[in-house]
Amino acid sequence: MKRGLLLLLAVPLMAQDPGAITVNPNRPTFATPARTTEEGVLELEAGLQRTEAKDGSRADFEPLLLKLGQTSRFEWRLGWNGYLTATAPDGSRVQGFSDPTFGFQWHPLDQDQLGFDGAVGFFHKFATANAAEGLGSGKADDTLILLASRDLGPIHVDMNYLHGWIGQPEGGRAGQNSGTVSASWPLAGSWGMGAEVYSVGPLPGVARDTAFLAYASYQASSRAVFDAGFDHGLSTGAPRWNLFVGVTYGLGRLFHPGPR
Repeated sequence: MKRGLLLLLAVPLMAQDPGAITVNPNRPTFATPARTTEEGVLELEAGLQRTEAKDGSRADFEPLLLKLGQTSRFEWRLGWNGYLTATAPDGSRVQGFSDPTFGFQWHPLDQDQLGFDGAVGFFHKFATANAAEGLGSGKADDTLILLASRDLGPIHVDMNYLHGWIGQPEGGRAGQNSGTVSASWPLAGSWGMGAEVYSVGPLPGVARDTAFLAYASYQASSRAVFDAGFDHGLSTGAPRWNLFVGVTYGLGRLFHPGPR
């Protein structure tokens, strides 16, 4: 894990032209800004995360998100939690690949006209993980997300509402309503920080997950931003802790914007 973290932290230092691309970091949960990735830019978010449950179990994984700005208002998104290691309270482990997701985000509304940026997204989870080993549900999910963002001086605020159609083990789907409110602001120099409260709605047999998240960020360049932080469960069904470290990095510009 330490070797992987060193490689992760080294990636942004290889940037040759830090002023060419400006990245648009998302948070490790589902808090997402309404604005999308720059047109033509392929952007990577990668990290390491550990989730510790109240019963002593834990999960270690490597969240990844690839975003491609198709236009200045539309991006494609491919997400994955990488290779998952689930450790039971007795120390036994199960390992395997997690479920990937694929979708898009569209940003039609601007703060200049309406007082906030507005966007909509849709994502599909592919049930590829080994459900028999407890690495996934074995069922596909779909999620609709509505996003609003606003800049209040130096403070950036995001509000998201999600409705999921979550596949159930016994068949059919259950609706799940979730939401988040987050804010970020600059500190000294290239440093910044942020905080978030999120709530993942209940499902049959699964309690609501409400938590508080805080993080610090460091902008090494316009195309490379590091962050690290934690979230702490506030509800009975939430994990005790989530710990994370990650980087957002502009991999390159695959194509340049066409004439308007």
